[in-house]
Amino acid sequence: MITKVRSVGIYVSDQQRALEFYRDVIGCDVLVDMPMGEGDGAQRWIEVRLPRDEVNLLLFTPEGQQDRVGGFSNVIFHCDDLHATFEQLSAKGVSFPTPPEQAPWGKWWAVFADPDGNQFGLGLESED
Repeated sequence: MITKVRSVGIYVSDQQRALEFYRDVIGCDVLVDMPMGEGDGAQRWIEVRLPRDEVNLLLFTPEGQQDRVGGFSNVIFHCDDLHATFEQLSAKGVSFPTPPEQAPWGKWWAVFADPDGNQFGLGLESED
């Protein structure tokens, strides 16, 4: 029986830039950062995780899937205070295509983007 999600892939075009964003701006811990081949251009296997989460984010784009970088990702993050998180991340230069608003379904919601244009939902942890 499947019991939980271990990791979610985030397609990125520049792994170092993505690592710096998720670590330094979003606040993820780096779990793994190792080369997957030889040479300067070799892809790396990078896993990061938010301190209070169990799901790892894989910052990796498989060969031939570069067209998946950017756009809405269907990954939804939660936070304790939507407006404060919006202010904190905006001050760090994070783009919000959708600033905090009450969505048509009644919950508060925002959408932020990483440097590759991947967009993520952001909602309140306390709302079901």
